[in-house]
Amino acid sequence: MRLVNFLLAAILAMGAGSLRADDTAKSDEAADKKPSTKISEDAKPLVDQISQAYSKLKSLELAGTISDDVVIDGSTTGKHAVQFTASFVAPNKFRHEIKEDVLLGSTGQKVYSYKTEESAYTLADAPKDRATATKDLPQDVAALLELQNPSLMLSLSKDPVAELTENVSEISKLDDTKIGDAAFPTIKLALSDKSSLTLAIEPDTHLIRRATADLTAGLKERRADLTSALVTVDYSKIAPDAEAKEDQFAWAPPAGAKNASAMAQAHPLEGTPASALEGKPAPAFKLESPGGKKIALADLKGKVVVLDFWATWCGPCRMSLPHLDKLYKEDKENGVEFFAVNQREQKDEVEQFVKQTNLTVPVLLDSDGEVGDSYGVEGIPTTVVIGKNGKVQKVFVGFGEDSENQLKTAIQQAMK
Repeated sequence: MRLVNFLLAAILAMGAGSLRADDTAKSDEAADKKPSTKISEDAKPLVDQISQAYSKLKSLELAGTISDDVVIDGSTTGKHAVQFTASFVAPNKFRHEIKEDVLLGSTGQKVYSYKTEESAYTLADAPKDRATATKDLPQDVAALLELQNPSLMLSLSKDPVAELTENVSEISKLDDTKIGDAAFPTIKLALSDKSSLTLAIEPDTHLIRRATADLTAGLKERRADLTSALVTVDYSKIAPDAEAKEDQFAWAPPAGAKNASAMAQAHPLEGTPASALEGKPAPAFKLESPGGKKIALADLKGKVVVLDFWATWCGPCRMSLPHLDKLYKEDKENGVEFFAVNQREQKDEVEQFVKQTNLTVPVLLDSDGEVGDSYGVEGIPTTVVIGKNGKVQKVFVGFGEDSENQLKTAIQQAMK
């Protein structure tokens, strides 16, 4: 991916919200019990002004720059910056685009995302009214909007205050931010994972002028050598209630694009070609790792084997891989062999993704997809558990909230 290379790969691998990666693990009951956000007295008027400004928007035109600043082991990895444009018409039409990288939007009936480099898209029903972004929008769309365009995200929200304070422990007012010759009131949102978001606000419109996310704390758990990780969204154009052309929200998938929605269902499926293998001998295979190590199923007799079929362009795969990595670390000493079997991608692309996300689970390259085909893989991620007897014990297609527990249970049963 071109944009904010290290950060986005890591964030998508962590889960849904870029600044709220632990939200998916929380139940509604736990969310109801969360402590209220502490808002300092001098920050309250500004928070109220922001909420009122976004709530009353009828339309909004935006443009700006997204830049990252990543330091690993004390050395800057190289700063990246891209230009974006965005539009919104109440209550639920929007478009966010980075040329030759990513396009997100809603036609009013459908919410979509399209990744240019992978030529892959997702499609889902749009909320009928303004939304709660991290609950009513698809996970890949919500995650990217939070990081790339927080002003657009608040425009879409039916409750901007709730959106601002979600997973936020404290909001405080800072000294004004100087941009050019102008001063902009500024607040800092401290999140429960110790990351933070600093917002500089236009004094006239009360809309976001600049947003800086400090993601160091959350990402450092996955990358110990990370020194700091910042993403800044700088708005060069902010036009509230500007006249919008309705046809700019129309969209259809380009010819030949892959439907990632269809290939990555969010729950285990029954009756698929892959699930038909359950109880039957696992198809033999011999594959290589990116480093050239050869792995054959025949050499793994007497062990439980877990095969996870995936691709870098698949959003649910990116969300499921950290959970697979966690189980691998827990069970690798217990006679369980884990392999993340990449589908039909180039070695360099796979190696870059593995390095960026700090994955430790062994990766195999199914470059022509023949092994995936032999296992009946149609949607990804597809996870296959092979028992000690060499027979397929369980097949899961997709990734959902309980997928890790279901896979753990299947592994435990296969080990008996």
